[in-house]
Amino acid sequence: MAWPRTVRMNLLVLLLVIVSLSFLVQLSVALSGVAVWTLLAISAVVALTSVAVGWYRRAETHRDAARSDAPSFGDMLRRRHASEVPEL
Repeated sequence: MAWPRTVRMNLLVLLLVIVSLSFLVQLSVALSGVAVWTLLAISAVVALTSVAVGWYRRAETHRDAARSDAPSFGDMLRRRHASEVPEL
């Protein structure tokens, strides 16, 4: 998951973060201590999991792109044998 490229989407993400944080602050004021810590722990796990999944998918995409451009073993053998053939 990449950061948005347009200014409009950056502002939308920033607004979403501000609204989410204000919602969590309001919940923490309204709820008791144990419920707040539970909610914050669940929110942290969800956030960290989503970031980790995004990084994994991005790395997998880059790995697949690198593999598609890499020569195969057969290509390497043909190139090696072609370089070993003596010129006549």
